[in-house]
Amino acid sequence: MEADPSLVSYADQHGEWETREISIFGVVKSFISQLSIGQELTKVSMPSIFLMPYSILELAASRHLKYIHLLISAQHEEDPLKRMAIIIQYFFSCVRDGNFQKKPYNALLGEVHKCFVKYPSYDGQSTSTAQFIGEQVTHHPPLTAFNITTTEGITLDCNVQFSAKFHMNSVSVVTTGAVKICIPVKVGNQIIKETYIIDKGLPDALVKNVIFGTRSINWTDSVDIMCEDSKTSATVHFDKNEYVKGEVSVYNTESEVEEHRASLKGYISDVVNIDYLESKSSEAAPASSASSKKEKKKEKKKAKHSKHTCSPSDTVLMDTKQLEPNSTLYPKQTDPITSLGTWKEVTKQIVAGDMQAADQIKKEIEDEQRKRLQATKEEEKKERAYFKYNDDKELWEFKSTQTLAPVSNSTSTASDAASGSN
Repeated sequence: MEADPSLVSYADQHGEWETREISIFGVVKSFISQLSIGQELTKVSMPSIFLMPYSILELAASRHLKYIHLLISAQHEEDPLKRMAIIIQYFFSCVRDGNFQKKPYNALLGEVHKCFVKYPSYDGQSTSTAQFIGEQVTHHPPLTAFNITTTEGITLDCNVQFSAKFHMNSVSVVTTGAVKICIPVKVGNQIIKETYIIDKGLPDALVKNVIFGTRSINWTDSVDIMCEDSKTSATVHFDKNEYVKGEVSVYNTESEVEEHRASLKGYISDVVNIDYLESKSSEAAPASSASSKKEKKKEKKKAKHSKHTCSPSDTVLMDTKQLEPNSTLYPKQTDPITSLGTWKEVTKQIVAGDMQAADQIKKEIEDEQRKRLQATKEEEKKERAYFKYNDDKELWEFKSTQTLAPVSNSTSTASDAASGSN
């Protein structure tokens, strides 16, 4: 896959547009006066002054690809408890990169976003790739489905829905939809496939002072992570000031009791520590010479590239100063409706600070979508370009890791019009 150097997403960048002050006069005052307490903001067309210059699909890609290489270490870790710690570390890396200063664009139905990252292989001898394909699969409610597939055979799938409610000078953000991570783990001479379920992609949050004062984000939720294959689980509690605490457990199949095996606490903006506890079965068992040799052999197998040496240690789960982010690359966008193409001119005007022009272009795009949905039965379809709805599982599944080209679209004329700002 080749990158198109002319394509860029502001979801990967920072700028003054992130913290630009919002004037309560003019269009903003008119918009706020129409809102009621508790109103769902994903169902209304918001003025560009409240928006980030990128789509929700771009945000999902940036957040989940930036540190995707952290998961590679789990393939080479023989201790299931420490594999769970690696999953938690990756999850924290996604959460800490969140930016709720403003809201991303609501993606159009059928909107597609593709990108990828490259990173050194675990042994440092070659280059690996992780590819992201995301698609807006429903409009009401707005639901995004995406898949990440890596060279190593790791996959990440998610159906995510965001809701944001207005509370005068604050906004509550609620996320629904689990993240499924499948990892082929090397245990001895065997490859064992493990599946980890994170019950929601992000914890709920309360964004304070969205209009007056200094904006701040308070996480207000707990998230559960489970792996039935290794009998491990974790519960992570989020608090204000990016403080987290949690516990990791292992289900003992012999005693049929869930054993508390590790505790963690710290700040996801800085350092999160972990404290491993000895299990009752291992307290009385001295280390054998065979296990000692095994540990020495394992030491030799450690990662040979710096990107993979920030795995959790015996005391530190995550040190943000050690994390090395990936740079997102974008292939040529060939689908009828793409995030980078459809919103290109709106993004340009928001970054430039011309909110009036951005509002006008945005209105034209949204009006075109309304016409398209009224003229077709697009919302009723259970199959999109890259995802298909599974009635039994009640979720949208990625069709195939080989599905790289867009399928034919009976509404290509309307779709092309919607992406006319390319």
